[in-house]
Amino acid sequence: MSPRKERNKIPAHIVQGIRDKRKKLLHGPYSCPKCGIDRLRIGIDVKLKEVVAVCVCGLEQKLDYVSAFEAIDYYNKCVDKFLKFYKNSISHES
Repeated sequence: MSPRKERNKIPAHIVQGIRDKRKKLLHGPYSCPKCGIDRLRIGIDVKLKEVVAVCVCGLEQKLDYVSAFEAIDYYNKCVDKFLKFYKNSISHES
């Protein structure tokens, strides 16, 4: 095998940018479904088996802990739960 040629290597600053973006997607902050600002944080307490999604706008949801889930999975559950509640509240008003 021949060594990689320098012209085929991806520059280090581009690789670091990709890594940073991936970390942001996994660990947050996430876009809040209520206010739309990127301030939603997911707090996971493994010892107490609690998961809490909190935003500065006042949105707070407690979710069921699942050991196989990561923060992005809990974010998706939080958005689904909020949209389900929001749709139900609109249908009851009309």
